[in-house]
Amino acid sequence: MTKILVLSDSHKNLKILENVLEVNLDCDTIIHLGDDYEDLDNFPNLTEGKEVIKVPGIFHPRYKDGSLPKQKEISINGRKVILIHSTDDIEGTADLYLFGHTHNWELSNSKKGIYFNPGHLHLETEKGRIASYGIIETEEGKFKITLLNFQHNPILQAKI
Repeated sequence: MTKILVLSDSHKNLKILENVLEVNLDCDTIIHLGDDYEDLDNFPNLTEGKEVIKVPGIFHPRYKDGSLPKQKEISINGRKVILIHSTDDIEGTADLYLFGHTHNWELSNSKKGIYFNPGHLHLETEKGRIASYGIIETEEGKFKITLLNFQHNPILQAKI
């Protein structure tokens, strides 16, 4: 089984980010979907030995000038996954789209694929939503996606 921690929009809130990383030490991979992905650099002891994948958010200077790719494509258990900060920048199709930007968590299904936004780690509450993050567990070609609040309690879960 592979366990992936999915984060977005940490906005320099190192206290919540550190706590989320400490509670999820068993994750193999950490994905940060932008807006201050550099926050992860403050915790080398908590990210060491893990694959760390990042895409820039709208506040990153290289996102603004176009010199850094806004989108990454990865494969998880043979499924195509697009990592992006804003859905406005999606190019191509995938089975799963991981995105941030809105600070509102989302897990939805469409004809284009499954969309998952883990929410934000900005403040305890932002834009009417509590801080949240996601965990994707993969086993035998299936995904289990869990959205958790910053206190690590599940908000929702889906198996796909």
